[in-house]
Amino acid sequence: TRIFNGRYIRSLYRLRNKVIASFDKKIDRCKRHSKRWWYLVRHKWKRIRQIDNQIRDGLHKHTTKFLQMCKDRDIATIVIGDLTGIRENIDYGKKANQKLHQWAFGKITQLISYKAKSLGIKVEVIDESYTSQTCPKCGNRKKPTKREYKCKCGFIYHRDGVGAINIRQKYLGHLGAPVAATMASPVGIRLECRRCSA
Repeated sequence: TRIFNGRYIRSLYRLRNKVIASFDKKIDRCKRHSKRWWYLVRHKWKRIRQIDNQIRDGLHKHTTKFLQMCKDRDIATIVIGDLTGIRENIDYGKKANQKLHQWAFGKITQLISYKAKSLGIKVEVIDESYTSQTCPKCGNRKKPTKREYKCKCGFIYHRDGVGAINIRQKYLGHLGAPVAATMASPVGIRLECRRCSA
């Protein structure tokens, strides 16, 4: 299992939120439509655009690396879990959460689909309900509380790896059926980029 680390992208989301809060605080102290007010508004959106460009660049690099890996391994079909309605436990505010997460998940799916098509790789999007909760070894269902999934049968694996295994099983119509092969430890792939500061 290969797990692509999204820490860099998440850090940019946090930075974006921090920048907005910082500028909004300064803008609120100014007289509306004054020179200072317009100056801050312009610079706020300039800064946001810079961060959004970094996010797009990061997503492009991640998806390009992923598709290259698929091509090198002669992968014919990519199965993506439908993340509609899913939110991480990071609070950027209700509206910001919804927009940022929907944009990221949708953008990743869009980029993978577009790049996969040019390589002749098929892309399928399926419902991923319970895929991170079902034990690939015994079929028992348990909601993971940490990064590592631990089942009463003794099965231990990375939570995202469990989800990936079960999405594959679900696509093949075998969700809940035990995986016979012994699995190697998942390998993390981190995106190395220079992040701008607030």
